Amino acid sequence: MLALAVRLFRFLNTWIRRICTVIVTGLLVAIVVILFGSVFWRYFLNDPVSWSEDAALFCMVWMTLLGAPVGLIRGEHVAVDTLLNALPARLARTLMVAINGVVLTTAVTVIYYGGPFVRQGMARIIPSMDWLSQGYVYLALPVGFGLLAPICIENILRAVWKNHPAVVKE
Repeated sequence: MLALAVRLFRFLNTWIRRICTVIVTGLLVAIVVILFGSVFWRYFLNDPVSWSEDAALFCMVWMTLLGAPVGLIRGEHVAVDTLLNALPARLARTLMVAINGVVLTTAVTVIYYGGPFVRQGMARIIPSMDWLSQGYVYLALPVGFGLLAPICIENILRAVWKNHPAVVKE
């Protein structure tokens, strides 16, 4: 049963990684195009684009929060694993369960409190982009942390299941 759960979460997390990687790449390209275009319009055409900074910031927020699951899946997030590697396997697995439990608890908390935050933000419009609500920027929080939750669950299941490494790495 545990093996099936690990496989299901692995399948889900593989798709999360693939989709987030594509979206993050697109957002990075969008930031470069927006900022390059902004500089071009301001200094060469003498006609500044008023919305470029806010649009680039919107893309950066989403890129950061959708990039976090990719980093966590690949094991490329900021971590000090010297202690983890020095511990006996059983203690290392216990520590991994605790660490991922803290991250999962944080993710659930951000999702829970992020909903009302998003609803409040929907009432505010971004001044330079009068067609876009601030809530769409805030929506990146519960979405990004929501994508972290299944990764933490898989890491916990792998740490409990002794036949697999405690950390999910690509």
